[in-house]
Amino acid sequence: MKLVRLGLVFGFVIWAAATAFFVPLGHYVLGPENRLPVWLSVALIVAATFAGVYAFALRAFGRDEAPSLEQGALLGVAACLPGLILDGTLYAFNVGRYPGLDGPASGAMCAGLLLAYAAALLATQSAARVRSASRQNVSP
Repeated sequence: MKLVRLGLVFGFVIWAAATAFFVPLGHYVLGPENRLPVWLSVALIVAATFAGVYAFALRAFGRDEAPSLEQGALLGVAACLPGLILDGTLYAFNVGRYPGLDGPASGAMCAGLLLAYAAALLATQSAARVRSASRQNVSP
């Protein structure tokens, strides 16, 4: 239950921070004003999501535990759930567009969100495997 609470709180905090960033500044990151290609911006967001969630998951599992893949999945779902619900609500109340973004940028944001949530789920599984393997290789 501790992992679920940690994941839900982490997921909400990350969603709030990302939304606070992307609503006023998303058109600079995903719009025509950006010097980087949109696909590269999305790839960087996904990579940062994986790295951040991976680091969080390693800390959440602790040093003395050997987490199962089930615990990794549970943490991943709990971390993604607040954002999935709140992003879905945000899109629904903004007529299918991310606030502050035009149509093409909103589509890129939607694709980026889906890929970032997938990266978050993979990150928790990867962290569970790494932490479990490191625990199994250390003898007391």
